[in-house]
Amino acid sequence: MEKSKEEIIETLGLHLEEEHNLPPLAARIYAILILTDKDGLTFDGCLDRLGASKSSISTSLNLLVNMDIVSYFTKHGDRKRYFTTAKKKTFFLSKLQESLKKVETEKHIITLVKDYHKQYCPKKYEEGQERTQVYLDYVNETEEILKKSVKKLESILNE
Repeated sequence: MEKSKEEIIETLGLHLEEEHNLPPLAARIYAILILTDKDGLTFDGCLDRLGASKSSISTSLNLLVNMDIVSYFTKHGDRKRYFTTAKKKTFFLSKLQESLKKVETEKHIITLVKDYHKQYCPKKYEEGQERTQVYLDYVNETEEILKKSVKKLESILNE
């Protein structure tokens, strides 16, 4: 059974809200922009579509623009701004870069603890070395995959 556009917007909105910490209204706006078949949506288009207050829509759009995942353009002779998903810094790229930074931080901390144990707690180091290495291998592999993915996506976006 195929989901309707509204159901997909809600599913995507919930995902963006829960997994990527977007506020609920910003998540729904971003979902609408992802799924729209138009070049972009105006402020009034977002207002009509979501029925939220002007200030709430404005705040959410400004957040998405400041996150660089939404941009806007104007049309000649039209004073309205048209909002669309960003082309150069997509949500996917932002999330990959964020994930990479977390993995790099995790790797650094694990290495600090491992080196500390090696120098000051040799018994603890020996006991945990095998477990730590399994996790460190996972972190290293994840870091490499993320680096490759970021590089690929950046090259696609720069075409």
